[in-house]
Amino acid sequence: MEDINKNLKTAIILTALVFFLELAGGVISNSLALISDAAHVFMDVVALLLTYGAIRISERPSNGSVTFGYHRFEIFAALFNGLTIIGIAVLICYEAYERILDPPAVKGLEVLFIATTGLMINAWVALKLHGHHHDLNIKGAYLHVIGDALASIAVIVGALVIIFTGNTVIDPVLSIVIGIMLLYGAIKLVFGSIRILLEFAPKHVDVDTLKKVIMEFEGIKGVHDIHVWSICSNIHAMSAHVLVDRIHVQQTEELIMKINRAVRERFQIIHTTLQFECAECVPVELGH
Repeated sequence: MEDINKNLKTAIILTALVFFLELAGGVISNSLALISDAAHVFMDVVALLLTYGAIRISERPSNGSVTFGYHRFEIFAALFNGLTIIGIAVLICYEAYERILDPPAVKGLEVLFIATTGLMINAWVALKLHGHHHDLNIKGAYLHVIGDALASIAVIVGALVIIFTGNTVIDPVLSIVIGIMLLYGAIKLVFGSIRILLEFAPKHVDVDTLKKVIMEFEGIKGVHDIHVWSICSNIHAMSAHVLVDRIHVQQTEELIMKINRAVRERFQIIHTTLQFECAECVPVELGH
């Protein structure tokens, strides 16, 4: 976690530097593409700040009123990141359409230098965040930085075409491609966040397979009333009723250890609540 926080701090500082560089460069070169990308980068700075804040909040210990801790702040930040990326993608496509209708004059050499500098910085930041993007919140920040890098590449290509041909239409065309790529990643991020907030079972957990794994242990006659959900992107939990013969309490402790080990290794479930029964109870329907 310390490495993540350190990398995020570095990413925030460097991304802010790219924002000021592109904003100043856009004004100097009269490049609407660079100014638009500077606005894109500014949103990324905000997203990275939210990500860092959410992680620090999630590190706070649980208490009597917040028994699972503050991990869900990560998901709310990831959802916000995804929604902002969608907004940015739509804005990119709209601005690209406007530029196709009326391509602006651009100083190609200045744009090439600034965009290349921005790309180098974004690539370094993305490399630092890549090892942690299994976490939804880090994934949101990672997508923002990748979006910056893609935008920089598009601007570089556009600048080269402008320098050698004088044709400025290439810039908005590439911007539309970038917008579509960002939109695809953002939609996946939003739906992943919503799945967790609605407490869907994690995609990697098949409840029928989970039940079969638990049933393999000697002494277990049945498993029912299984609930599996995610507290955040990398903390999964389950509860279940386990039907057994009349056995001693010490034997249930042994079964708990075996079940916990199995579900952790097979399904990455680290929090379990198991209720042992000698007779199968009638499942209680929520809301009734």
